[in-house]
Amino acid sequence: MVRLKNGIVVYEYTRRSQAPVNLCELAQDCAYKVSRMTEVLCISSRQLERHFQKALGVSPKYWMRMQRMLRARQLIREGNALKAISLDLGFSKYDKFAQELKSFYHVSPLEMVACERRNCYEPAAFTSRRDFAAESFSMI
Repeated sequence: MVRLKNGIVVYEYTRRSQAPVNLCELAQDCAYKVSRMTEVLCISSRQLERHFQKALGVSPKYWMRMQRMLRARQLIREGNALKAISLDLGFSKYDKFAQELKSFYHVSPLEMVACERRNCYEPAAFTSRRDFAAESFSMI
C-alpha cells in the first residue's frame, strides 16, 4: 500500500514483513519507468495504479513525471549542464528533455537556468496549481 510515512511516500508490503520502500528513491533507481517499479515491487501495474489513486490521487505515471521534473529542477539549481541532466534522467535526446521540461514548467530549460542563476525560485510560470501540487509531492 502506498502511504505517507514520516513525510516520505513509501510502499508498504501488506502480506510480507519487509521494510517500507521509499518510492522517490525507487523512482530514480527505476529510471522513472512504471513497468520497472512494478517489477521491483512485485505487483501489477493496475494494483500500483489503485494504490496511487487511493493514497495520492494521481496515477503512477503522472507521479513519476512530477518526480522526474522535480529532480531536473534540483539538478539545474545545483548548476549541472542541461545535456548531462537529460542523460541522468534517462532521456534519449536532449530535445525530448527540453520539450518535457517546457510542457511541465511552461519555460524553456535555458530560461529556467537563467532564472535559477538569478535566484528567483518562484517565477510566475512555476506557480500554476499543477506545479504547486508537484512541489507538494516533493516535500511529502
